Amino acid sequence: MKTLSQYCENNILVIPQALFGMPDVTAIMQNGDNAILYKCLQQDLIDVEFYTNVPCLVYIESGSETITSADNEIHQLTAGSAILLPRGANLHSDFVKSTDHLRAYLLFFDDQVISEFLSSFKAVAKHNTADDGLFKVHCENSLELYFKSLQQLYRQKIHSSAILKLKLLEILHLIYLQKPALHNALTQKSPGNKHKRNLQRLLDNNQILNLSISDMANLSGRSLSGFSRDFKALYKMPPKRWLQQRRMSQAHHLLTDTDQSVTDVALTLGFENVSHFIKLFKQHYQLTPKQIKLRI
Repeated sequence: MKTLSQYCENNILVIPQALFGMPDVTAIMQNGDNAILYKCLQQDLIDVEFYTNVPCLVYIESGSETITSADNEIHQLTAGSAILLPRGANLHSDFVKSTDHLRAYLLFFDDQVISEFLSSFKAVAKHNTADDGLFKVHCENSLELYFKSLQQLYRQKIHSSAILKLKLLEILHLIYLQKPALHNALTQKSPGNKHKRNLQRLLDNNQILNLSISDMANLSGRSLSGFSRDFKALYKMPPKRWLQQRRMSQAHHLLTDTDQSVTDVALTLGFENVSHFIKLFKQHYQLTPKQIKLRI
């Protein structure tokens, strides 16, 4: 079985399903989409893109982790803090080991548990929640004791779906006592950007340079007009100009630092017409690709 790090090299992590059975993730209790997992990372794990199939509460026991939303909202989590991630969110996680391993609990809630929790309230005052749907919590003593109790259950090898459901309801009520806005976080309608991917992180990957603008928009989870709007806000230029500049920069790198031919470089970067690639390259660098290779 691959470790979390090995799996994430070429995959978007769909949680909780992708976590089951990984050697650095322990299932304390699990029944369907309801689960309490414990992860321990001993090495850096950078730019992990993941998708939440169900709401997930992350509690950091030790170490620190950074969660970045699709709109580049950054949430820094340290020991003793927690965050509720909504269903259907594309997020990025970064862990850089400084002094301690990353040890964290991941709690997943199915629709039945959330409905039962919400049904215990008749009327709740409105509270503001984060625009990206992420709900951050700083844990007090009652929450810290709760997570210690989970380890006791694991040591006693208690695997009961009924107890799992009770523990998930317990943590929701404990958080609500501290932050009543939890009710809003669980009931708010899905924002339109929930399925969007983080644009900057997606476009930092040179492997997408052979795609069309339309393909990039689709891959990012946006319409073409939405992609263009978000792109211009981020890069201050139209996508077409940015793509041409990035392709030329990558072409120069491939021509000077690899053995690839001019034709191979053109095809790698999505140019079907090699002559058109040569023309654009010369306009950009005042030299042809062949002249660049001869100068090496």
